[in-house]
Amino acid sequence: MNLLLAGLDHTTAPVEIRERLAFNATDIPAALMQLTMPRGPRPPLFSEAVILSTCNRVELYGVASDNSTAQSLASFLAEFHGLDEKHFVHTLFFLNGPEVAGHLCATSSGLRSLVLGEAQIQGQVRTAFEIAQQASSVGPVLHRLFQHALTAGKRVRHETALGQGAASVSQAGVELARQRLGHLNGRSVLLVGGGEVSELAAQNLLANGADRLTIVNRTLARGRELAERYGAEAMTFEELPHALARADIVISSTSAPVPIIYRQHVEEAMHAKAIARHGDGPPPSMLLIDLAVPRDIANEVSQIHGVHVCTVDDLHEVVRNTLDQRAGLTQLAESIANSEVDAFLGWLRSQEAVPTLTSLRDYAESLRSSELDRALRRLTSLSPEQRTVVEALSRSIVNKLLHSPTRRLRDAAAQGDGRRYAAMLSDLFNLEERAYAVAEDR
Repeated sequence: MNLLLAGLDHTTAPVEIRERLAFNATDIPAALMQLTMPRGPRPPLFSEAVILSTCNRVELYGVASDNSTAQSLASFLAEFHGLDEKHFVHTLFFLNGPEVAGHLCATSSGLRSLVLGEAQIQGQVRTAFEIAQQASSVGPVLHRLFQHALTAGKRVRHETALGQGAASVSQAGVELARQRLGHLNGRSVLLVGGGEVSELAAQNLLANGADRLTIVNRTLARGRELAERYGAEAMTFEELPHALARADIVISSTSAPVPIIYRQHVEEAMHAKAIARHGDGPPPSMLLIDLAVPRDIANEVSQIHGVHVCTVDDLHEVVRNTLDQRAGLTQLAESIANSEVDAFLGWLRSQEAVPTLTSLRDYAESLRSSELDRALRRLTSLSPEQRTVVEALSRSIVNKLLHSPTRRLRDAAAQGDGRRYAAMLSDLFNLEERAYAVAEDR
């Protein structure tokens, strides 16, 4: 079983590339189907697959076939997103075998995030796994791998200080606003989107002195729910231009596949701000922080005078202090993640024993069945209850005889010595020749 990972993240690709390769949640089932279905006469790229797509990463996890190569996976991404490979192939990284398990467990633990120790990534890993389960693209290997990765994330957050008060992208966005503007006291802030990122941003804004919050969301009921919780005002999406005109700071984090804030929206807002000044005070300005991938704010908005646009990639400077402060907490977290990797790899190695154990079990069952039939033909006076007891006895004897060699072979396989034990067991019971004979009979 060859585990393979192809991906890119905030360390290898800028937001301009990440947003073009991001998978919308509604598109992932179709992408998983393409990954796990034959491609003409060629086998599928993966026999099992999970896609993890967040604002900071796009990663394809799979159990690879002989057709799985770096080139074939790059071509898949290009075809699915309608892109030319030359624009992004240099940003991709590829891992295989134990490296895949190590990367996923560390990712789920918040050790590969832009903001070290962020809690949202574990939920994103779980969601990716659940979508793949619903799409029937998860088999025993990825099921076991993602269970260990989710356990690693849970343990890190409960057993280490890395998970206590962990910073988030939302918090980093608010800190970026504070750094750019000096303070948030009395600032009017517009939050676009009603998801977890916006909710965390609202909490951090209030903690940093902002007291005039407006929330715009496509679903007004959700916007009102958040607004009531944080003392904000809720507005409809149709009221976005009016909301922009009142805002000093805009933090946007929707899941829209295309920009929702265009140059015209912001130009009209800045014009309204200028009129409201009546020529007094400093010229109008606006800080827009786009935490979405794909981006919510169109590129040309940054060309407007007095408007400053930041993206998630601008958070690197903000989170550098967080990295310095939390770096000393990573050792135990890495140890926990590695223990889950070891547990998964032990299980994976134990699967080498399965074919031999299956052959041994089949051989024992064939002997039990034939000898039982022979005995029952001679014991014609047995009642149905007695026949049941005799059959149960035969099964019990076989199970007890096989218990010790089964356990020892599985243990040996988990320690990396499975092939030697399997070969000895196969030789002792002549399993290969028996399997060949059965195949010939068929």
